[in-house]
Amino acid sequence: MRKLAAVTALALALSGCASTADIDMTKVEPACGHSCSTDYSQCLSQFTIFPIQAQHQCTDALRLCVQSCPPR
Repeated sequence: MRKLAAVTALALALSGCASTADIDMTKVEPACGHSCSTDYSQCLSQFTIFPIQAQHQCTDALRLCVQSCPPR
């Protein structure tokens, strides 16, 4: 029972680190931001054996995509 609680807590902690809350798309060109958002959605929809790792990778890709967009 204790192991299950530890694994659950770890999973919640790791999934929280992959948040997109700090990515501000209002500062970039709308068309580019929309393209990044679409790519992010497609990335998350892919099946994977390790969903938390995939979420981190998709979030990192979104962050890089938005950073490469021209500013408004």
